[in-house]
Amino acid sequence: MEEKISSARGACLDSLVDFEKYKKYSNIELSLVVEKYGFGENDRKFFTKLFYGVIEKKITLDYYINRLSEKKNRDPRVINILRMGLYQIIYMDKVPDSAACDESVKLAKKSENRRAAPYINAVLRNFLRKRGELERELHTLNDLEIKYSCSSDIINIWTDSYGAETAIKILEASLFARGLTITVNSLKIPRDEFLDRLQKQNIGAVKTNVSQYGVTIDGGAPAQDIYGYAEGLFYVQDEASQICAQTTGARPGDLVIDCCAAPGGKSFFMAQMMQNSGRIVCFDIHKNKLNLIGNSAKKLGIEIIETLEHDSATGYDIKSADIVLCDVPCSGLGVINKKPEIKYKTLEEISKLPKLQYKILSECSNYVKPGGTLVYSTCALNKKENEEVVYRFLSENKNFECADIQTFFPFERIDGFFFVKMKRIGV
Repeated sequence: MEEKISSARGACLDSLVDFEKYKKYSNIELSLVVEKYGFGENDRKFFTKLFYGVIEKKITLDYYINRLSEKKNRDPRVINILRMGLYQIIYMDKVPDSAACDESVKLAKKSENRRAAPYINAVLRNFLRKRGELERELHTLNDLEIKYSCSSDIINIWTDSYGAETAIKILEASLFARGLTITVNSLKIPRDEFLDRLQKQNIGAVKTNVSQYGVTIDGGAPAQDIYGYAEGLFYVQDEASQICAQTTGARPGDLVIDCCAAPGGKSFFMAQMMQNSGRIVCFDIHKNKLNLIGNSAKKLGIEIIETLEHDSATGYDIKSADIVLCDVPCSGLGVINKKPEIKYKTLEEISKLPKLQYKILSECSNYVKPGGTLVYSTCALNKKENEEVVYRFLSENKNFECADIQTFFPFERIDGFFFVKMKRIGV
């Protein structure tokens, strides 16, 4: 068992170094590594918690390292071994402190910079001696960036958008993981029947509060290990995304355009609302993502989805859609629980997005027929990406009016999410 966990630690170190060096996506790196090593359940859980945890707490961990050592080692492997060791000591109660220290030293001895092993041992042992003092110091810090391990740019965006009190509530919520939320595929099984089957499998689950097809599952099991995954009885989708799709009011026989469709969850949800009758055209700029949509639709038994490789910032010759959904590329500031690297995005990266978002919304609005519905959505918590884009659009397009607008926050036990439903009036 210890040897297997050691290999999980080694894999985690390699992944963290590559993640930083090559700017990888954490969820993709996680999936690749788990598949590569064929981890069992315990090793997978250990690797996942350590990998995501070090990314999520990076600024806080580096604060401790700087407080504990006058010597600054810039070797990425050494830095990440220290981060991993500290994370295990502070946040992984089932790992003995001695094991966290000893295994970190072993990792160092296996690396090219073997001379760093005594340094790593000294820093970790020093933390154990000063732990109470350092943790009290962190608790009283006014520096939110260090305290919550989140870039000051993002904290300022939340403060400017929603006020300091709400910004802190968002930061607090970012520290806690939630259960997995899925959409039950009503084309194959009613939600109540699916819940009964989960209970027979001793899987704890409850209905979502608003969405008509949603279920939240207890525990941290990956989707592929849950009953009904291979049969297409459900797909992963947070309730906020479900509510967004539900608010379109899609009906059997409708023509729906999903303009930035990948990974396809909202189209799948609308296909259920449409009882697999009508037409859903999924645009996306990435062909490989369209293939994933097509394969998932086939598994779910959805027959009305078409995929088309298309840049939604450019026009397309469709004029009679009942519903157009623009779930645009965004900063993702509402889903940092799931993708912790988002916490370190810069203002420069984020400030480029509203121009593209407005362009997509403007182009895709041309597809809506009179009386039809246009929905704009993001998983961002940033008024410059949300309300400001929409209000500019409405001020410049008097043939659309707002029918509904909602913002969800992660402290409401749901993904951070924004959407606005608009109706086309006149001709």
